[in-house]
Amino acid sequence: MLDVRHDHSHVATLSNESISPLAPFSALIITISAVIIFLIRLYVLESWLLPRLYGSKYTDLSDTNRRSFVNHHVAGGTKLVLLFSGAYPFISMAFGHGTPHSPFGPSHLTTLGDVAMVCSQIFTVMYIFELFYRTAISPISAAHHIGAIVIAQTAVALTLGYAHDRDATDEFILCLVWGAFDVVAEFYPHVAMIIYRVRHDDHLLLERIFKVTCGLEVAGTVIETAVVMWLFGSLWSKWRLAFKVVTPVLHVLFSLAQIWGAVIFNRLRLREKEKRKSALV
Repeated sequence: MLDVRHDHSHVATLSNESISPLAPFSALIITISAVIIFLIRLYVLESWLLPRLYGSKYTDLSDTNRRSFVNHHVAGGTKLVLLFSGAYPFISMAFGHGTPHSPFGPSHLTTLGDVAMVCSQIFTVMYIFELFYRTAISPISAAHHIGAIVIAQTAVALTLGYAHDRDATDEFILCLVWGAFDVVAEFYPHVAMIIYRVRHDDHLLLERIFKVTCGLEVAGTVIETAVVMWLFGSLWSKWRLAFKVVTPVLHVLFSLAQIWGAVIFNRLRLREKEKRKSALV
């Protein structure tokens, strides 16, 4: 049973209000973010950086593997941007004493809500890019990305009508927590797959990397579940019935997708282990 009599969650004290005046311009932010990612992908990564950095290890890849390789760089780089720009607003609003209208820095022109709003749109574009750019993607990954996109944009849309949705702010903050853990948990797999393409003959190194990545996926899922459910329980009395039902279901689906990722990396670890043993015979 969820005990809501003693609420020590900072999120529970937040007023239901507008997250940011940038919310009505979400489509423009998404468009600009998509254009920037396109320009970086075509004119920086594919045309210059990756061929110079990896040489034939990049140019000799098949079209499917090359697109996957490029996507890991795009997604990994985007997640680094999100981590560095969104860490402070996330921690301050979810666990500290900040509100969406607290200043992001010395200047009061940019607020925590502004940065969080922009980060949510960049997060959305990152997954849209992968869905359209890659030639092969597993059904589980596709479902995860589609779910993340829909949830992120639903949270933004609710903030536009916060006067009629009593839990709009809470839902946005909860989605921010979801997104933060998703960015962290899914960053290591990008690094692992980049190394896999570059050092495909070093079976011992890959075995160790896949083992660590598998462990991090499981640990991240457990920690994410604990934090999300703690926040969800803290806000139990404020949720509408629909969110009380839908939120746990969505979290289970996301957790299953992350666990499936851990299973895949464990399989890759076992495969590299077999290759290493075969090379010693």
